[in-house]
Amino acid sequence: MARQKISNNQSWLNIFDKYKLLKQIKSDGYVDITADEIKAIDNKEARLMTKVDFRENLPTIMNDEGLSILAIKNGIYRIAKNDPFVDINEKITTKIIDISVPKDIITIDPFNIKSESGALDIAHISKMCENTFEEESFLSIRGRLRGNLDFTIGSTPYNIDGVQIEVDGGYEGKNNIHLIEAKMGFKNNINIRQLLYPQLYWEKVINNKKKIKSYVFYLHNNIFRFIPYVYDGKIGYIDHSTEKAFRFIEPKTTLLLKDIKIDETMVDINIPFPQADKFEKIQDMLFVISQNDCINKYELNLQFDIVSRQIDYYFNVLKWLKVCKEENECLILTRKGSAIINQPFKNRIEELAKVVFAEPIINLYYNKKHIPQHLFTKYNMNSQSTQNRRLQTVKSWIKYFEEILEN
Repeated sequence: MARQKISNNQSWLNIFDKYKLLKQIKSDGYVDITADEIKAIDNKEARLMTKVDFRENLPTIMNDEGLSILAIKNGIYRIAKNDPFVDINEKITTKIIDISVPKDIITIDPFNIKSESGALDIAHISKMCENTFEEESFLSIRGRLRGNLDFTIGSTPYNIDGVQIEVDGGYEGKNNIHLIEAKMGFKNNINIRQLLYPQLYWEKVINNKKKIKSYVFYLHNNIFRFIPYVYDGKIGYIDHSTEKAFRFIEPKTTLLLKDIKIDETMVDINIPFPQADKFEKIQDMLFVISQNDCINKYELNLQFDIVSRQIDYYFNVLKWLKVCKEENECLILTRKGSAIINQPFKNRIEELAKVVFAEPIINLYYNKKHIPQHLFTKYNMNSQSTQNRRLQTVKSWIKYFEEILEN
């Protein structure tokens, strides 16, 4: 009989129980654990077990106990009672700056960016970086290295020795060095490891010759955001008051949502009706899947600020839309999904809208008509409470598509 797979949450419970970690943390304030010790329990790779880029990725036992895990040496991790995450606001409160598409650049499509590095490159070419940094700058840092640094979070010391440090883009100007952590799509929080480690490392290397400034950079709904991260000696904070946001001027859409006709064959009614309010995450997941030959649900989950139980809700939407499927635990695009993801952003959203608003419940709800009960029954949504929860998702999607396409 094949051994039943153990979830990472269960594996972490087993690790805590085996090594009596809570007792050690209560006694000493923190505990260190090695990659070999992690793997010895359920034969799971420490690399994936310890990847916690967002608060929602924390194992259940760490979340319940208010704990975090950070790498301190190659193959050694410190678990302590603290919160090494900074929160980021989704709403942009500063004025979005409209800019023209760069002339004579044909190797990067500003409306169909495929990678974080591509997003940074077009941002630099189009002078977004210069506008944000308030000085001319040149790409001088990109990639991974290993370094040493020291800091504390609360009463917990962190003596970092040879841990991998990654910078997505480092730009040197006359007076400052600007370090960027880039993300495709919005995330509502981020582990300071991705911001603080590069900041402190380069401050040590530069030794006050120039000032180090750090930013979180998002390409989200075709808006480029530069959000400063300020280290205050504790964990630092995100400074939205000086955020800069840009978008390329593009033609107005000619698609009107009210003109989309009902066609229930556009979706797979054998998949549960959507229960995933953030449509932007759905299309971000479509993008991530398109960039990987084989990615499983757990690996996909690690790239998003959602708890593990929500990954099925969101991936089910992609199956419902008929743009993704699962084969041998690999999440892959269908032919329809490949055709959609390879289009410029606005066209991509238009094509997804044509699928979403062709579904009878969503179409009738949007056009303020009565929704016959038999349409809910097709999806086994028989209780009023279930119908109301699903219609909450519909409301959120309508708002999203109206903002992108019609406003």
